[in-house]
Amino acid sequence: MNARVNHTAVRAVAILSLVACSGGADLPMLEPAMTGDTAGLVERGEYLVRSVAVCGHCHAADPAEPDGPLSGGLAFRNWRLGTVRAANLTSDPLTGLGAWTDAEIAGAVRNGMDPDGRVLAPVMPYAWLSGMSDRDGLAVARYLKTLPPVRNAVRQDHNLIYAIGDLLFLGPARSPRPIAPQRAASAAYGEYLALHVALCADCHTRRHGLRNEHDMEWLFAGNADPPAGFPANPSNITPENSTGIGTWKEEDFLRTLRTGVTPDGRELNPFMPWRQYRRMTDDDLRAIYRYLRTVRPIVNSVPSR
Repeated sequence: MNARVNHTAVRAVAILSLVACSGGADLPMLEPAMTGDTAGLVERGEYLVRSVAVCGHCHAADPAEPDGPLSGGLAFRNWRLGTVRAANLTSDPLTGLGAWTDAEIAGAVRNGMDPDGRVLAPVMPYAWLSGMSDRDGLAVARYLKTLPPVRNAVRQDHNLIYAIGDLLFLGPARSPRPIAPQRAASAAYGEYLALHVALCADCHTRRHGLRNEHDMEWLFAGNADPPAGFPANPSNITPENSTGIGTWKEEDFLRTLRTGVTPDGRELNPFMPWRQYRRMTDDDLRAIYRYLRTVRPIVNSVPSR
């Protein structure tokens, strides 16, 4: 998905300093013996892509319309990266995913590695998505292959800092073979969704350090200093009473994500894709709520913006 910068000089420095880049990651095993019954996979993939992961939030031709064509192009700019643009996820064989196998698509989503073995920029949250199950990874791939092709060659403009980081620090995400809990309105399944599919933690957890990594000590506690481009500060969704959602009942949580209005009457910023989340099943939303009730309550007042 990313075009790599030509940085021969940087490679030489890396070799001389004897710092090796992380090796590749094996492609997911997507045989029926591993994924189970494949009936309904495209429908499952559409549900995950459009209503849970909301891939269109970044990959839509117009991110303000996440349900539109996923032909990419949205630019992410900061001093660590230069300019990284969201990839074309349509089935176009030249500029999209049309020539990729199911395993290659699932590998990019979950491990952050393209078919040529290049690591994707970590704007793509593959560190979280690495916990997505084989079956769900296959479902996502099968659905993306059904998208009408859109010819849109997406160009990357990485800077020198990214080139050095690519050589010294970046590598594909690895995790033990992920297996999703049984689908149910349970905290266990809610953890799977909130961390590895719906990506609640990716936005609602603050970042720190030179590498801008998530600070797991502040998991779900909100972020008053989000990445550039966020028009609002992701709120504290831990079960803390004064600054989080500790006083929310389960029905309050569902109503908020169905209507975009909190129990105290505040409207959610449209950057929060509640219009897509409201299509999630009651059981899936209940599962996320029940999981959030189990996380550590953290006092963190996040100012509105």
